[in-house]
Amino acid sequence: MTVRALNKEIVTIEGLEKEAEEFAKILVSEGAEQCGFCSPGFIMTVLAMKEELENPTEEDIIHYLTGNLCRCTGYMGQLRAIKTYLGVK
Repeated sequence: MTVRALNKEIVTIEGLEKEAEEFAKILVSEGAEQCGFCSPGFIMTVLAMKEELENPTEEDIIHYLTGNLCRCTGYMGQLRAIKTYLGVK
């Protein structure tokens, strides 16, 4: 795994503090508060989604989140927050 990171830039959630805070505020406003266990990975996934997907559908978003497990809220509030953040109708 580390060989694939050789000569690559690795960005953690601390390196994306402004973007993470912006999305976190939307999560709270959509009622998707969490225990915090999955939050860093979830937020990083959403920030990557914003960079990598152009005009994602709801199905695209759901597929993109398959690697992140949240046991606190279900995904409806989170899905609303993601759609708001990405400007998806």
